[in-house]
Amino acid sequence: MSSDDMRFYETFYGIYTDHWTEDYPSSSTVFSGNHYILVKDYISDACKTTETSVATAVNKFLYPQHISKVYFVEGVITGHITLGASGATSTVTSYRVSLCKIDEADTETELFTTGWVTVSDTLTWNAAYSVGDERVYPFWIDAWEYEKLDEYERLYVKVQVTADNNCVLWHSNDSTWEDLKIEIPLRT
Repeated sequence: MSSDDMRFYETFYGIYTDHWTEDYPSSSTVFSGNHYILVKDYISDACKTTETSVATAVNKFLYPQHISKVYFVEGVITGHITLGASGATSTVTSYRVSLCKIDEADTETELFTTGWVTVSDTLTWNAAYSVGDERVYPFWIDAWEYEKLDEYERLYVKVQVTADNNCVLWHSNDSTWEDLKIEIPLRT
């Protein structure tokens, strides 16, 4: 990169907080009572959080704070999601990760996406030990055309998965695993 490249990279982790919700905007129908949060650093492991969600639901993780008054997303967005079997063997056929924004009028806009990524993975469940396979799926999204965000818009990550009902999306509040991680290139 050239020395005049003013990009900086923010890394976020997806967690589910049990006793804290974020509403944006305050009258939101999309993020009303939202427990899915993007954080820059993991919170105390003593906090009550939920480790998994049904993978086939549309899971949206909101970053509710200001990054800057006005900024642009531009560069390569990288990260990964973690899927696992829960209660029975699960088959995963595709996944899609999108970086989106929401504004004060509750309007959602998809900024960048992986598109649907086709996989053919069987995640096995071991009933004797009550443990299932987990698989990490990396992604890279080319944000070649920049997107502007202002102080009245918030970023969120949307995860969509095509699988049977025994598949879960992991989002543990645990820095050892980094279940859902995304690095976003930004500039002011």
